[in-house]
Amino acid sequence: MKSTDIKKNKGISKDQWLVKALELLELKGFEAVKIERLAKLLGTSRSGFYWHFKNRQDLLQHLLDYWTHEYTSILIDDLEIKKLGADKRLLTAMKTIKNEKLTKYDLAMNAWAKADPRVHEAVKKVMKMRLDFSRKIFVELGFDGDELEMRAQLFTCYHSWEELTFSDDDEEQYLKLQKLRHEMFINYPTTGHGKCN
Repeated sequence: MKSTDIKKNKGISKDQWLVKALELLELKGFEAVKIERLAKLLGTSRSGFYWHFKNRQDLLQHLLDYWTHEYTSILIDDLEIKKLGADKRLLTAMKTIKNEKLTKYDLAMNAWAKADPRVHEAVKKVMKMRLDFSRKIFVELGFDGDELEMRAQLFTCYHSWEELTFSDDDEEQYLKLQKLRHEMFINYPTTGHGKCN
């Protein structure tokens, strides 16, 4: 292999392969995520793929890990967010999920999960991580029992589908509703006495 070919192949980072694989997964489904197709989209050769992955199965496993980290763990493990009080942490999470499009590939992952038990388990793990994250916040806010679980499930479900369902909303209206949702989540609507202590 020529030195220029080596440089060209090494020039495509592992993350670039994974991002392109996610884009292809979203557009065409997991069957379309093929080495040759990805190489063509990235403007490199098939051999460039093997700088980073053993084979297609290795790519798919790395893709699951990448999705888990970049679209869930990156929020949950953020040290600056962890330092915030529970109510501010919740609002910051809402804004981050929306602004960083952290649920962008959820639909594609759920579709893939129907065809692959390993992916099904990975999706379940991610949903549990998200639920545990929101549940912890609501515990800190003083909720327990059904009130706690309702909020954790509602928060997780809504924010997993918000981008897909309400992507065309007016920005000003969106921000107004986001503020109201935050207030709804941290308050007991049945008592009118603010946060549960």
